[in-house]
Amino acid sequence: MLADNRVIIASPGDLSQSVDAELSAFSDFVRVLQTEQEALVQGDVDRLIELARLKSEKVLLLSQFAERRNRYLAANGHNPEQGGMDRWLQQHGGEIPHTVEAWKQLLEQAKIAQQINQVNGSLIETKLRFNQQALSLLQTAANQTGIYGPDGQTHTSGLGRPLGKV
Repeated sequence: MLADNRVIIASPGDLSQSVDAELSAFSDFVRVLQTEQEALVQGDVDRLIELARLKSEKVLLLSQFAERRNRYLAANGHNPEQGGMDRWLQQHGGEIPHTVEAWKQLLEQAKIAQQINQVNGSLIETKLRFNQQALSLLQTAANQTGIYGPDGQTHTSGLGRPLGKV
């Protein structure tokens, strides 16, 4: 489910609720990345295709939460980056102590997501290199063996004899 980006955070309580929802969304995103990692290890391409779509939806949702939070921070005189949120929490954390803990958890989930995503990227690079090497070997083998031409006869790349000829 995508966040309604038209929602305006108007109060510290609204921001607290938004951070809770963002934390939940980040937890979901981490689970998608973990599932993606399992599918990469297992070579489950069909599952990876579905996970890519789901991952894109989660990234969009997280971007929308961050954009709303950043708009609220900027409207209240804070830098719309992590430092701004930290300063805002220093000023208002006493009013909503739960949000201080939720923000810490959110940052931890972001670190975990980054680590898993780096591992997944490495797995993808490894599989891509393997596939490129396999394709190269197949192309080399195809160039060394007879290939059927338009006349239905095997043709070679100039090496050896046509198949069926002794």
